[in-house]
Amino acid sequence: MTLLDKLPSALFEIGKLIGSDLDPGILLSRIAELICQLIDAKSCSVMLLDAKRERLLAKAAYGLRTERMHSLSFRVGEGVAGWVVEHGESAMINDVAADSRFVQLPLNQTPISSMLCVPLIARGERVGCVTATSERTGAFGQADLEIVRFIAMTIALDIENVRLHRVAVTDPLTGAYNREFLMTRLPQEIEAAIERDRTLSVAMVDVDHFKAVNDQYGHGIGDVVLAEVARRLRSAIRAGDLLVRYGGEEFLVVLPKADAGRAWEVGERMRQRVCERAFDVGDGMALLLRISVGIAQWRLNEKMLGLIERADVALYDAKDRGRNRVEVAP
Repeated sequence: MTLLDKLPSALFEIGKLIGSDLDPGILLSRIAELICQLIDAKSCSVMLLDAKRERLLAKAAYGLRTERMHSLSFRVGEGVAGWVVEHGESAMINDVAADSRFVQLPLNQTPISSMLCVPLIARGERVGCVTATSERTGAFGQADLEIVRFIAMTIALDIENVRLHRVAVTDPLTGAYNREFLMTRLPQEIEAAIERDRTLSVAMVDVDHFKAVNDQYGHGIGDVVLAEVARRLRSAIRAGDLLVRYGGEEFLVVLPKADAGRAWEVGERMRQRVCERAFDVGDGMALLLRISVGIAQWRLNEKMLGLIERADVALYDAKDRGRNRVEVAP
């Protein structure tokens, strides 16, 4: 089956994905997977400009390790992706070793020999790029480039609409919701708890001794590690729970329909998920991290800030009692 034969079914699948209510990160990852299948690429990533339109940030990928994806970030004009967005032109590189635009990133454990990169253009504005890579030199031809260009043109406007929404409510490093989102959403969850007579809890999470990670390995590695912490936390919470980056290495999880006991179970699962295996910090070194968690169940007539403050007090109780534990507010 030729590329042109595969294209209609791939576009049909992409159309279904865009019309679904999937999480934007999952949606873009599925599109990246379809592109890999179409052109026989080893990996594919979708990068979007940040709110200031100064940096490209990886929003989804297929075929890359989590650590690699979260380390993908380029200034406009930097690297192949930055060049593509700066110039609004596609790039097809048969051998990255011979191209001065290619930048080897730290912690890159995905071999790259050839690549193609096309801009995402919506409403006449460059909003990001799609990049496909291969371990083989000369892996892609003009037909592959035209296919990815066509897909990028097809999805660019929908992706930009997703980006505008997500940029407004999420933290770009970790993909968790931001505090502005929390200040809007948590009062709504409290109202829902009142109207539907159901429980609600929050969990305050802090990475133990995280300052030492930045001091020893640098903030670049610290960012990669923190992004992986967020991924592990997200994998431990329930569907419908909300992970928020509260500040620095501190996260807050909103737990609808959870009393203190159920919230403790989620907190304990998060704690175990973070410490179950070491974090890769490069040069063959690994780092074990722990978290402390404070739980508070919402009380009738309690204000949002009061609920958060009680969870914070419970967090500090966990710290005082030796860290790497979950404590519940009285």
